[in-house]
Amino acid sequence: MERKDYITTIQELLKGRNEEFDKADVKRIRLIRHKDSRKEKVIGGKVYDSSLYDIYLYENEAFLTYQSEQRVSKLKNVDYLVSFIGEESTSSRFVGVYKNYGPFQKHSSCEGDIFAKFDIQEIPGFELLKERVVIDWKNPIQWLQHYHEMPVIRIDRGLMENNLPVFVRYEDVVLNYTQLQAIINSNNSEWKTRLESCNCIYLILDKSNGKQYVGSTYNTKGIWGRWSNYAKNGHGDDVELKKCVEADSKYAEKNFQWCILETLPIKVLEDQAIERESLYKRKLGTRTHGLNKN
Repeated sequence: MERKDYITTIQELLKGRNEEFDKADVKRIRLIRHKDSRKEKVIGGKVYDSSLYDIYLYENEAFLTYQSEQRVSKLKNVDYLVSFIGEESTSSRFVGVYKNYGPFQKHSSCEGDIFAKFDIQEIPGFELLKERVVIDWKNPIQWLQHYHEMPVIRIDRGLMENNLPVFVRYEDVVLNYTQLQAIINSNNSEWKTRLESCNCIYLILDKSNGKQYVGSTYNTKGIWGRWSNYAKNGHGDDVELKKCVEADSKYAEKNFQWCILETLPIKVLEDQAIERESLYKRKLGTRTHGLNKN
């Protein structure tokens, strides 16, 4: 007997969850992996400079449009797409099964290829697996493949719980203002424990213009203590951020994004934290080209 070196396959996991999909002709099912390294992506006529992963997480309608814009020849005889987001190396996270109802907007590219926007709709039954199942994508050069077996390498908590991002690592923290407020106001125990356990150098991005603000935390409540101030009003009394929010009360909600550049000990001295903060300001040029004025 051949020994399996994987948990199961995505095909085995998808069985029995949607009767119509179970009866589908496997020759008309495709596995599709989305991973786009281009700095700028034109989706639905709009330019996006975020990673495709971030577009999926924070601008899901744009992701669905991205998925629906395909060469006619690629989806001509395809009824269903089993969709994945590419992560590190060949690992790929399952994000749903979609039915293809065919093209409804066609246009030609400059190379002569016929492109179209397809009517692709997600089908129910796979909610327990969505964003939790990660497979090993065989032959990473081919982003669209026939429905052959793909091994599952792990099943994890997924990306969201109770409408909040799942905390994975400090390096992975990327929060918009709505998410930051929800985490702080709900007093989420997991996030609070993690953010109270250390200080950090953090960055606030203004997505409307690319300007950045670098700050540091050096208090006994750690990151949680400082970011709680931002959750209250969107600007945390930082001068340039405050100007934006005072001019438009929805500015933080529409444009600001928080991330962690480096963690610092909970007992870090103020001078040490400010020294590290200054280093990042120099690296990123946020005094000259960003939102730092000191």
